[in-house]
Amino acid sequence: MTLKKHLQCMHYNVIQQYDFKGVPAPIVQFHSKIDDILVVECNQKTEKVEPIYPHVMVGLACAVAVLRGANVYAPGVTAIPSGVYIGDRVSVFADILGQCKRGWNSEYQGQKFFVGNGLLVQNRKDLFTVAVPSGLAINMIEPLFDCPSIGDILHEDTIGGIQKGFLQNLPSVLCGHALNLQSHHLILDLCAAPGGKTTHIGCLMKNKGKVIALDKSVAKIKRIQENSTKLGLTNITAFAFDSIKASIEIPENQLRGVDIITVPPIPESPPFHPYSFDRVLLDAPCSALGQRPQLYNPIRLKEVQSFARLQKKLFVAAVQLLKPGGRMVYSTCTYNVSENEEIIDWALGKFPFLRVVSPDIKLGKPGYRVGRLTEEDCIAMQRFGCPASCGSQNENSDAIGFFICCLERIISKSV
Repeated sequence: MTLKKHLQCMHYNVIQQYDFKGVPAPIVQFHSKIDDILVVECNQKTEKVEPIYPHVMVGLACAVAVLRGANVYAPGVTAIPSGVYIGDRVSVFADILGQCKRGWNSEYQGQKFFVGNGLLVQNRKDLFTVAVPSGLAINMIEPLFDCPSIGDILHEDTIGGIQKGFLQNLPSVLCGHALNLQSHHLILDLCAAPGGKTTHIGCLMKNKGKVIALDKSVAKIKRIQENSTKLGLTNITAFAFDSIKASIEIPENQLRGVDIITVPPIPESPPFHPYSFDRVLLDAPCSALGQRPQLYNPIRLKEVQSFARLQKKLFVAAVQLLKPGGRMVYSTCTYNVSENEEIIDWALGKFPFLRVVSPDIKLGKPGYRVGRLTEEDCIAMQRFGCPASCGSQNENSDAIGFFICCLERIISKSV
């Protein structure tokens, strides 16, 4: 299917979704600079939505999904007052602290946040007397923020069982493009779950070459495999493995920017030989302070400060596995300088054969200048997630908080 046909199908499906709501559908169009992205411009100028009674409580993750356009599904519902029936209008509230007991049958008085109004399509018995409730529970007819349910459209709209697209934030898509991929490349994606960037890399490679994805969690690896299958990708192999231990250990003084005469064999499984990969993506575990929407974050300062140590360990593994002349991308979904620019500053000091390079597509703002970072280094970096107070928003600036830095391993014949 052509990209133009994808656009037409997506636009048609969004219109159908909004016909039910009785309001104009948002515009679906190609991104102005990246031809594999469809942008859905949400209608933010909605009428003010006021809560009504009764109140239905949902989990925090479910509430965040509602703010991103989803309906409420059965597993996310935690409480419905008695006397509420199918077809009734209800208000949906997030259980901010996760303290509402499942099956609670009165109005919950704890800390909560209103996310919109909807129509109940399952009764209490169906939701709370079965071991694993399933299916649509509330059709959100008046969400607090108007956004189409793209996930539902992608799930239902397939060709021969193959999903036509994947829902991602714009900065996440840029990580794959920043790698400057070629179809013959051997790619490593460290800390890869849930696999959005992994599968995008597989698509950019036109289902050729080889993409190896690592994550410690067996359940998350299964999700990567499922997403690969949904998109019809066969060039992705995923392993449940600790990315810190992904490289066969070599003495630190051998980590130099020299030509490797003997090319390592194509890796079968981790741990891998050093210098094995043409491209490495390290989307590092982080404090996630840039995630949007974010109703509540229980993280403490000590935990925020702990991420840099983990990120440095992962960075060492990434550098060990990168071929001379190869490219790696380091990214996070946080605003925190100590997890972003300060990590790059540390890396340039520890690995003098690395250099910051500018990607072909740049949409974010420059990084902050710290330590040994030059002005050119900072211009090559990309920061996303400007608060509303920064001025007008567009398809590039109205994004989650995110950081991207592209680095190359210099080829040098000096030992």
